[in-house]
Amino acid sequence: MMPPIFFLRGGGLGDFLLTLPLLKEAHFRDHQVCLYARSNYLQLLDHDWKWLEKYDLDALGGRIPPLSEGSQVIAFWHDDEWQRQLEQAGASRISTLDPCPSKGDHFARQGFDYLGWNPFPKWKKQAYLGEKWRNEDQGLWIHPGSGSRKKNLPFEYFQLRALEWLSSRDDRRVVFSFGEADDHLYRQWEQSDISKDSRTQSIQPSSVLELCEKMTEQADQFLGNDSGPGHLAANLGIPTEICFCATPVSIWEPTGPRVITYNWDSDSSRIL
Repeated sequence: MMPPIFFLRGGGLGDFLLTLPLLKEAHFRDHQVCLYARSNYLQLLDHDWKWLEKYDLDALGGRIPPLSEGSQVIAFWHDDEWQRQLEQAGASRISTLDPCPSKGDHFARQGFDYLGWNPFPKWKKQAYLGEKWRNEDQGLWIHPGSGSRKKNLPFEYFQLRALEWLSSRDDRRVVFSFGEADDHLYRQWEQSDISKDSRTQSIQPSSVLELCEKMTEQADQFLGNDSGPGHLAANLGIPTEICFCATPVSIWEPTGPRVITYNWDSDSSRIL
C-alpha cells in the first residue's frame, strides 16, 4: 500500500466533481485516499466509492487533519503557516493545486500533470457518480442559472429550447431548476409563457442530494450553463449540453460520457 493521500477540497459543486478523476487515479495507484470536502457533496459518493474515506471539511474548523507519518496532502489553496503545520504533523509531500486556473489544459489534466501522474484511459468520459441515464428522451432538464450571472446565457434562449423540445412530441416535458443565486431567473420563469404550459414544471431543490435524486428520476437530457448542476448531470451519465460564455471550455468542460459543449460566441452556438 502506498502512503495515504489526503485531499482537501473546498469550492463549489462543479469544483468538487472535477476533482473526482484525481481521487480515482490515487486509488488506482494503490494509495489510501482520504477526502475532506463539504458534507453535502460527500453524500453524492455512494457504494462505488466505498474505498474512499470521507470527512467534513468544515468540521476541521481551520485545523489540520490528523495525519500519519509520510502522508501526502493535496489542497486547492495555499497558506504558508498551514503548510508548516502539515509538515510538522508528518506530511512528506504537500501539493497545492490552482483552484481556478484561467489557461491551460482541463482542470483535472492540470492536476495530473502537477502530480506527475499519467491518468487512466478515458478518464474524461467517465460517469463518476454512476450510469444513471434511463436511455429515454422525454424529459428535458434545464438549469438556466449558475454561480455567476456573467456565465449565464439569456433566459430567452432556454425558453426557446424548451418550446422546441415540447413542440417536437406530445409526450415530452421540461423541468426548470433554480439554485440559491437564481431568484432573478425564477421571476423570469414565473412571468414567461413557458411556465403556463402544463408540460413544464419548476423545482428549487433544498439540497444537492435532492437535486441528484430528481435528476435521476426525470432528466433524459440536460441543458444549461457552466454550473454545478451541469457537472452533476454529466457525471450521472445524462446527455448534457453546456453553453460557455465566460469561462474556458478547455479547462472547465464537465467529465462524463455524453457531454456536448458550445462557446456562445462560436458559429455552432449561433445555429442553435
